[in-house]
Amino acid sequence: MKVLIVAGGFGTRMSAFAKDIPKPMLKVLGKPILEHLIVWLKSSGFREISLCLGHRANIVRDYFQKGETWGVYLEYYIETEPRGTAGCVRDACQNSQEDILVVYGDLFVEMNLKPFLDFHAGHSSAASLVLFKTDHPHDSDLVRLEGDKILGFYRDAHAQPFKHLSCAAVWAIRRPLLDLIPKDRPSDFGRDIFPQALKNGLSLSGYVTDEALVDLGTPERFSAFEKGLSQ
Repeated sequence: MKVLIVAGGFGTRMSAFAKDIPKPMLKVLGKPILEHLIVWLKSSGFREISLCLGHRANIVRDYFQKGETWGVYLEYYIETEPRGTAGCVRDACQNSQEDILVVYGDLFVEMNLKPFLDFHAGHSSAASLVLFKTDHPHDSDLVRLEGDKILGFYRDAHAQPFKHLSCAAVWAIRRPLLDLIPKDRPSDFGRDIFPQALKNGLSLSGYVTDEALVDLGTPERFSAFEKGLSQ
């Protein structure tokens, strides 16, 4: 399985915190978010990790180099124009036939990855998505789930906290889903590709966990997480 960290966005919402660095390079517990992810993936058995970069990619490459310090080999894919969370994955993996583990670069994760990978291997769906109960449903990609089968995606500005399952920005995808990603325009997994997969008759599976998967992609969430660490 190939593993890819998506870390190429401009981080516009986080400009107050990450004015001169890419968002995944913000420090948590003294280390960049991206470093925590690389250590987590290595502890899960991955020794080769690809990174999709865009905004200020040189800062990430200068910091991590080829990954020797962390006992991994890092491969970099640099966007020449914004391609979205899905488009950059297609560009980086366009010739790959193996399954792809996709992780977003603004997550703080404390999750045992093996049960999820076993879950994915045991399902024939086009993708397996990690799901969790979100405390910010108003700005999350929410999921309708029946058993392990994902029925649909929606946004609900009036959703009540702790009532809805959200995509955790960790998923394993197969070639049929990768082939849905357009070559000629930006696209997003939650907004575009997963809903299109269901419309096309592809199946998607949901793996529900209560382990720590913290989205640090907004100032409010980042501040709340830092405050929680200090208490």
